[in-house]
Amino acid sequence: MAFSSHADRVTRMFDSHFTPARATAREGALAPALVFTGHLLASRVFGWYRPYPDLDIPMHFAGGVAIAWFFHRAGVNASQAGWLAPFHGATHALLVFALVGTTTVLWEFAEFLSDRYLGTHAQAGLEDTLLDMLFGGLGGFALLLCLLWKSRSRSITLERIGASRRD
Repeated sequence: MAFSSHADRVTRMFDSHFTPARATAREGALAPALVFTGHLLASRVFGWYRPYPDLDIPMHFAGGVAIAWFFHRAGVNASQAGWLAPFHGATHALLVFALVGTTTVLWEFAEFLSDRYLGTHAQAGLEDTLLDMLFGGLGGFALLLCLLWKSRSRSITLERIGASRRD
């Protein structure tokens, strides 16, 4: 009996500490995984980057959207669990955008190291690297704008719409 209650306490403690991480994995990790899988298929399986080098641009944009979604969900879940301060839209957007920027820089470092030590040819030069970072950041910014638009449109109630039509 004592073992059962101790096991239950440990399970509850584990669940309370890791529920936000599990929720983030469930709600946010699919998008980056899909974009990365698409990148691997396009580059390694189909070889589309050679005949279509500009495919890199929408892939980095999509990567920015996907990683912003992941960090958005992580931030919301961490706020709800008390790991971060209570949710505040402007602070949340700044945090998500900063994390997207950090991720794009780390991704480009990984491409550089892959080129240098594994003999890949992921980077075509400084301009390519900067465009990759720009479009990753723009993808993250685009998601934040969509979330802002969604939150603003949700705050318009039927009463307000009805009142504005009568005036």
